[in-house]
Amino acid sequence: MVSERTALLGTLTGAAFWGLSGTAAQAVFQGYGFPVVGLVTIRMLVSGAILFLIVRPRFPRDQWKSLLLLAIFGFLGIQLAYLLAIAFSNAVTATLLQFLFLPIVVAYEMISGVHRWSWGWGAILGLAMIGTVFLVGGVPGLSFHFLVTIPALAFGLLSAVCAAYYTLGSRSFVRTHGSWWVTTWGFLLGGLVSAPLGGIQLVDYRLPPTGTGLEGLGLLLVFIILFGTVLGYGLFLSGLRRLSATEIGVAAAAEPVVAAGATYAFLGVALGPVQYVGGGLIVVAVVMLAFRSPSPSPEGSREASSPGRDPPSGRLLP
Repeated sequence: MVSERTALLGTLTGAAFWGLSGTAAQAVFQGYGFPVVGLVTIRMLVSGAILFLIVRPRFPRDQWKSLLLLAIFGFLGIQLAYLLAIAFSNAVTATLLQFLFLPIVVAYEMISGVHRWSWGWGAILGLAMIGTVFLVGGVPGLSFHFLVTIPALAFGLLSAVCAAYYTLGSRSFVRTHGSWWVTTWGFLLGGLVSAPLGGIQLVDYRLPPTGTGLEGLGLLLVFIILFGTVLGYGLFLSGLRRLSATEIGVAAAAEPVVAAGATYAFLGVALGPVQYVGGGLIVVAVVMLAFRSPSPSPEGSREASSPGRDPPSGRLLP
């Protein structure tokens, strides 16, 4: 149980870095007019290169097709779709639509037998989902306001599908090669795919006359690459060694909490009462997840009896 809580802490930390980098990315787009695909290309290629020099992973010749699909539709897809949803609406709408990946993951793992439904799981998932809606949609006056255009809806739903695929598709690679291995190749391959269009956008980009200029943009990009990408993705995926995709999906609810706090701290945007309630519900859901009483599923018990395998991911609540 201690190792599972350590894995949960790593996933929570990764989600927190995502939340902080989202605030930084918003500043890059609004303050500097930076191109979306250009940012995705830079963060993936630079992060992949840094990790490659550190990890030096071997390329799996027998798994390259599955890895390429994960890099394109998982690592690259989730970033592009989410940022484009923001461009066509706002961060609130994009975050809410992206978090729809959780019920997709839950449905898959329930159908595949990783989890058996229980009142405990119902409470955890319900609190996480309701809390996220309150947090990203709550405004003063106990009302909700979402800017949903057709392109925003399309890219937001696409980001949810890509996030589910990224979470579920990474599991086998993480358990076989480790989270940093799959993160390295996911960034490098995804970055190479986006490089042609991203390169064109970067060549045509002109820095606007702002107060902080190139120095401010550089600091934001460094933060996004190191914390929001290298550490964010690596730590988030590290939880898949001990936790199921559903469990780290619940832990991902920490992202909007941190993003809301960062928005208030750095941009001066105050939260309304509904948003505080939403953040509290998410915290309760994560605490319930951390202190659940796990017991292996029948499928997991057979895996645990095989030497040299990682502990099973399936966990049942009483």
